Amino acid sequence: MQRLNHAMMNRYEIPDHVPDRLRGVQFGADETLLGVADRLIDAAGLNLGLACVETSDEGLAAKLDAQDGLFTLFVRGYRAEQPVRRELVVQCLLWGGEAIEALAQAPGLEIGLVNLEADAPGLDQVARLLALRRAAGLGGLSFIVLGEDAGCAEAAREAVRTMDDWGDWLDAENRFYPALAEGLAFRAEADEAAKLCADMNYADAMIHLGEPCARLTIQAPAGFRERWPLDRAEGVRFVDDLAPALALKRRYYDAGLCAIAAPGWLLGCDTLSDCMKHPRLRAYVGGCYFEELLPGADDAAKAYVIECFERFENPLNRNRLLRAGDRLLRRFERGALPVIRAWARENFEAPPRLGFALAALIMLYAGARRNPETGRYEVARGKETCPLRDEPSRLAVFATLAHDMPPETLAYAVLADRDLWNGEDLRDIDGLEMRVALDLAAMQRDPAHLPGEDGK
Repeated sequence: MQRLNHAMMNRYEIPDHVPDRLRGVQFGADETLLGVADRLIDAAGLNLGLACVETSDEGLAAKLDAQDGLFTLFVRGYRAEQPVRRELVVQCLLWGGEAIEALAQAPGLEIGLVNLEADAPGLDQVARLLALRRAAGLGGLSFIVLGEDAGCAEAAREAVRTMDDWGDWLDAENRFYPALAEGLAFRAEADEAAKLCADMNYADAMIHLGEPCARLTIQAPAGFRERWPLDRAEGVRFVDDLAPALALKRRYYDAGLCAIAAPGWLLGCDTLSDCMKHPRLRAYVGGCYFEELLPGADDAAKAYVIECFERFENPLNRNRLLRAGDRLLRRFERGALPVIRAWARENFEAPPRLGFALAALIMLYAGARRNPETGRYEVARGKETCPLRDEPSRLAVFATLAHDMPPETLAYAVLADRDLWNGEDLRDIDGLEMRVALDLAAMQRDPAHLPGEDGK
């Protein structure tokens, strides 16, 4: 079976829109960069060719280079209640690898793309490339920095600043713009990749599966927007302030995902779609939204929630629960915890459904153990194990706990640990410690427990 490459595209009648020149560089080949950002850059049609720099030991950029930077993306799901099934070959990547020295000398290089949410964001490689360009008398780059915080671009700049003595050059010659990427995208697992390659009749080592939702919101000034009108692609939007988009995602997507992921895993669900097909779990999630998250929401937020449910329900992609729900602690802290605080201030008690979501999260994470062979933390369910992706320092704390500890002890150990919650003691929130301890006790008695079903 022939491998995907430029020469093969004509024989397979794949539309060719490969950029004719290199204009930018992305650091890493993580799933968000490839499945969301590159997909949208490709769709914008700006003749923006990118190089992909290797930032991890997975060799993903080398795999891309072996197939001329091309990869196939299968888009599956529902939009406006209509099924979407399409496949495309993303063509904006021209080559991959580690040739930073050659890349630094490339004429016309203007754009940089970094994902601070990746396991290996490659900021050391950013510093290395910029140092080489400065030494060669070349200009800097305009960086689009993907992150989950309005300050992600400034954080990237400051991290790079510590890696060299830049003088005024870093600030004078480079720009860092924050951006929010939304959309689930995953590299196809081996069995599904083999089936898809057989169906396509060509080999692709970098097949990705994505949902119809692919959104890139960029905070950038008019000059950048005019120079690089990426918003020609549906799903790309320029804004003056990234904070509203972040707030919308945190409250209605991240908090909702926290309400689904840990309870769903504990109930035996494997995918987001499985959770939404579970009658009891779906009822609990619906109550969480309508009674705790949505009150006071405007029409834009309600439309966003409808899209969230469409994404959660997606039966056409197997969005595995703990892959889709990565970094649940941070999602909870930024999305659900502000709602819990506000609810407790008004009602002098914790909200029952989001309080339960925290208890389920504790129950899940307290079972985490570090695999000595891979160095990754995993959770077990029966004979099955699954990687748990979150900040290692936080996971190390949970690895000292156990889900069968006395519920009051377990609730105290987690809520009182200021290192877990950025210096805050969550016991200070009215009723939260009691709510979590009661839910932990209920789950220990009945692993299928969900709140509200016994009138409590």
